Amino acid sequence: MCDAIRHRGPDDEGVHVDGPVGLGMRRLSIIDLAGGHQPIFNEDRSAVIVFNGEIYNYAELRRGLVARGHTFATQGDTETILHLYEEEGPECVTRLRGMFAFAIWDAKARTLLLARDRFGIKPLYIATAPWGIAFASELKALHAAGLADRTLDWDALDMYFQLGYIPAPATPFAGVTKLEPGHTAMWHARRGVSTKQYWDLPRERAETPRDADERVREWLDESVRAHLVSDVPVAAFLSGGLDSSAVVASWALASDAPHAFTARYFGSGAASANETDLARRLAARYGVKLTEVDIRPDVRDLLEPITHALDEPHADQSAVPTWLLSQAVGASYKVALTGIGGDELFAGYRRHIGLLAGERYARLPHAVQRGVSGLANLLREPPGASLSVDRLKRFLRPGNGSTPDRFLGYVTRFADADRHALYVAGLHEGVNAGRASARFRELYQRHGAPAGLAAGLYLDYKTFLADDVLALSDRMAMAHSLEIRVPFVDHLLVERVFPLSDRVKIGWWRNKRLLKRALRGRLPDEHLRAPKRGFVGPTAEWLRHELRDVIEDELAPERLRRLGYFDPTVVRGLLDDHFTRRHNREGILWALLCFSVWHRVYLESGVMAGR
Repeated sequence: MCDAIRHRGPDDEGVHVDGPVGLGMRRLSIIDLAGGHQPIFNEDRSAVIVFNGEIYNYAELRRGLVARGHTFATQGDTETILHLYEEEGPECVTRLRGMFAFAIWDAKARTLLLARDRFGIKPLYIATAPWGIAFASELKALHAAGLADRTLDWDALDMYFQLGYIPAPATPFAGVTKLEPGHTAMWHARRGVSTKQYWDLPRERAETPRDADERVREWLDESVRAHLVSDVPVAAFLSGGLDSSAVVASWALASDAPHAFTARYFGSGAASANETDLARRLAARYGVKLTEVDIRPDVRDLLEPITHALDEPHADQSAVPTWLLSQAVGASYKVALTGIGGDELFAGYRRHIGLLAGERYARLPHAVQRGVSGLANLLREPPGASLSVDRLKRFLRPGNGSTPDRFLGYVTRFADADRHALYVAGLHEGVNAGRASARFRELYQRHGAPAGLAAGLYLDYKTFLADDVLALSDRMAMAHSLEIRVPFVDHLLVERVFPLSDRVKIGWWRNKRLLKRALRGRLPDEHLRAPKRGFVGPTAEWLRHELRDVIEDELAPERLRRLGYFDPTVVRGLLDDHFTRRHNREGILWALLCFSVWHRVYLESGVMAGR
């Protein structure tokens, strides 16, 4: 199991075996380089911990524990968690600020405590069986030890084809689950596993302070400072967009300017994706050393290593630039800060505006909605339009007026009826096409059915941020032994900003109104006016040109018939739609491409057990 995740921790390995209990750890040394060897025990060796992540307030917690008589053998954050567990039991997680997945075996109580941070920055997979429980940071570790079979969960995979990722607690395999963010799991031989949610986003709205702009700057600056705790040098990802620019500017104002890395795209559609000029402007203003990493559409040789790193089928088009940037940064650094999470906190996606506008659209008679949607589907995508026409079509799809279902419609890559036709006879009858809808509704109701923008932001935190963006960045970076830190995904910052009113965060057709006002004067005006591009390459154009032969090969009728999951005629129609610009099929085609490569790597070649 440790060998399978060696990339996550090339600096050290530790194993503890005591009868039926085994704990293993691969360590990436960042804090207490010499003394942080894991597993770590308490004073009488009755409890032992393995821990992945960083606790940013560990020094403060440690001082309190020492004052209460605890004896420390190390100088790092891992032992702090263990002594805190001795004091407070499973509730110790509520005191931790940072990103974490950890396991504590309590030999006296004969219990295993598993915990995952509030937002799911760090991964944690679990497999249970009559023989007991197994857990790991990556699926490949469970499979390498033969602790989980490879029976596919097609309800989960249907969510993948709908969303481009699989929301927790599901995984692509029937016998494995993900521990949800903000949850702990307690295992006992006789009682089995019980899970508990220990944190959620605030429910109550908060009054906006008069000096909200200044407060946001202060809160962000404090979070960035906390995330710089490290005994090794730290770098930054700088896309040129608003969020990463905000983090780099905050860092540069607080201390020495960082070394930042940015992506420079080449090939078809590169101009629509490039933010290199913005990154250069910010670097010049703050004296930041900037390294530009070339992103080219010749990615055939990258698809398999990226797929192996991701573990699950994952169709986020930012995988390629994230992989190449992580490779470049990881060659010189162990830690890097990014701007991930700014869109979820400050309402940066078009769907956030769409949700508010959609509340009015949903009040129209259903027949009117069907007619408008039918007219929109006749539109062809003009060159360079990227996903704009596709987004319009998704917005205009008829809905039932339910907030979670309407929001799900905005993020759906392929509607239920279309996916039903995609599967071969014999498969689609057994697939529950409503699994994603049920999950979104469950989350929405769990949080008290929030209204307005808060509903969309909450659902993004619980699904897209955790299981798409954070999962992708963790796997891509850790594949190159690089730890990614996310100052916008800090619970103290989120608890302050999330409850603020919708009208403060967003204007009429203006995303991120509050953040832009807070950053006025810190960032060049061009950054505040620039359209949102997202950290993705020009995938739609690449699929039509440089990657056309790759996807034609991977989705060839002979291969599809051999797999036995998808109707080759339907897939051919999707390809023709995209190539002729009748419809932008980028989302579902990239998902099919990634699934095909994943199936070959994980289920056909046996690589999972061999690497």
